[in-house]
Amino acid sequence: MVCKRLRAVDIAPLLDLLPAVEFEDTGGSNGHVAYPEWLLPFAQGLDVGRVIRAVLRLLPPGQGIMAHIDHPHNSWSRGRRYHLPLVTHPLVTMRWPNDGVEEHLEAGWLYEVDHLRLHEVVNRAPVERVHLVVNAGVVP
Repeated sequence: MVCKRLRAVDIAPLLDLLPAVEFEDTGGSNGHVAYPEWLLPFAQGLDVGRVIRAVLRLLPPGQGIMAHIDHPHNSWSRGRRYHLPLVTHPLVTMRWPNDGVEEHLEAGWLYEVDHLRLHEVVNRAPVERVHLVVNAGVVP
């Protein structure tokens, strides 16, 4: 399993707050990030285990995240990885090239993704992609 759709989540409260969020450019191919004060409490309410990290990630139209594997000992990569798409488009996909998998993650659905396998993001859409990305679980 590289991508598993878990359950629907009411994202309306987040969409209401999203226009006020200030995203910071990461300076690389990873788009923009934000850590608004309301994010962690929302992430904790997803009931995915102890939240290690929660971040909003914005990927501009036409931009992608190159194929990579998140190092399991990096503090940003510990635990299981969950994505909750907030703003997306059918032309935005996550790929696991070595596994032959390409998935569009639908807005309002919680997904568990394998970030320890080679993966990438492709945004061929004319819209920004905004996901809540959560790492949760037991930290060794």
